[in-house]
Amino acid sequence: MKILYIGRTDTYRLCKGGINPSHWLYGTMEMEKDGNEVIWADESIALFNDWKLVKKYRPDSVFIHNLNMREHLVLSIMKALGIIHCPIFGFLHHTPKGGKTKILYWIFLRGIKHIFFLSKKTMKETIERGYIQEKKCSVPGWGPDMDFYNKVPKKNGKWFVSTGKENRDFNILIEAFKRTGAPLKIMTAKSHAGNEYSDLKEKCQGFKNIEVIITENSGSVYPEMLKAMAESKALVCPLLKSKLNYCVGLSTIADAIGLGKPLLITRNPYHDDSYLNGARTVDTVEDWIKAIKEIIENTKSTTIENEVNMVTCYQKMKKEMGL
Repeated sequence: MKILYIGRTDTYRLCKGGINPSHWLYGTMEMEKDGNEVIWADESIALFNDWKLVKKYRPDSVFIHNLNMREHLVLSIMKALGIIHCPIFGFLHHTPKGGKTKILYWIFLRGIKHIFFLSKKTMKETIERGYIQEKKCSVPGWGPDMDFYNKVPKKNGKWFVSTGKENRDFNILIEAFKRTGAPLKIMTAKSHAGNEYSDLKEKCQGFKNIEVIITENSGSVYPEMLKAMAESKALVCPLLKSKLNYCVGLSTIADAIGLGKPLLITRNPYHDDSYLNGARTVDTVEDWIKAIKEIIENTKSTTIENEVNMVTCYQKMKKEMGL
């Protein structure tokens, strides 16, 4: 089957080159490995970008790994109106917004044949708010590319490592490690999607146990982060409580599962239980301190049980897409 992927071809090149794991492409690499012809194309805010791609390549189906209305509304409307005939599939990462945009989201999602979700809660909210019918939705269990992680050399080091950049609460993390004295390595971008972290090094001055590494905001720096995570004692993922309206932090969970590392993470209602069996979920500074001490003292040094991965995820997607 010929599948038109509309997303990020730079990520494809990194995954194809073994730099990044395949789950960054949400099953598209598995489609290609399974014998399907995948056409890799970049998404764009240009109004008719998707339509031009469909006209050019005439695919059997379209797959979009992040169903953003701004980039893909026109394509979905054309499908709903019967102007294009190939089915559209994709992942919806957030519950659609209400208010003035509600009718646009309803129109947008109407043209998608089947929507995959990263969270049961996101799917439930989307259905209950009338955006989509339940029969057109599923949660396939997006998870780590275990073939990728199994090739990574690992050891149990001394550092707790944070590598995230999206809606991170570094203030609570710094306070917890300042009070415990445990070694913490923060690797993040200077800024990302409205988050500003340029003052992190200044905040951590004087704390010999905390190292801050500011990286480029690019997937090409992942090998550096991967090495630090693979040689860590545990991974930490502090999330801003004001931004817990979607499954933020899921990529770090995938890293923890793939590398077999203990995980300390802010409690997020959008994380399904299948991702957290063995992780330590925390809310307060005191929770962080307790969890850090447990890891150091090895009183509860458990890792996440691997209930999800990209192979099982793709098998469920494959069924829905008729591949």
